Amino acid sequence: MTKSIHIGSLIKQFIDKKYLRRTDVAYSMGIPNTAIYAYEKRNSIQTDTLFRLCETLNHNFFMDIANALPKEYTQHSASDKDKLLAEQAKELHKLKLENDLLKELIMNKK
Repeated sequence: MTKSIHIGSLIKQFIDKKYLRRTDVAYSMGIPNTAIYAYEKRNSIQTDTLFRLCETLNHNFFMDIANALPKEYTQHSASDKDKLLAEQAKELHKLKLENDLLKELIMNKK
């Protein structure tokens, strides 16, 4: 297992890097400024709260988390999806041809 991602550290690093005042961030979110300090100490945070922080700070913390995950974790790119759709389209075409052939054979037996 990989090491844990401390979400509070990500939040703190971002706020410090941008020289933001925690009071201003808290005010924008409509919460007490002590909540921001509490978030910074947490190892985890509710998704809704993190989403609100993303919106308030105009930063994608979810992407930070995703980038911290091991590269070997599965990712499906658009090209993978396109490849799968193309394979499925070929299979569908093949099945339609077989279906038409079977219909024709059944009609000829009558």
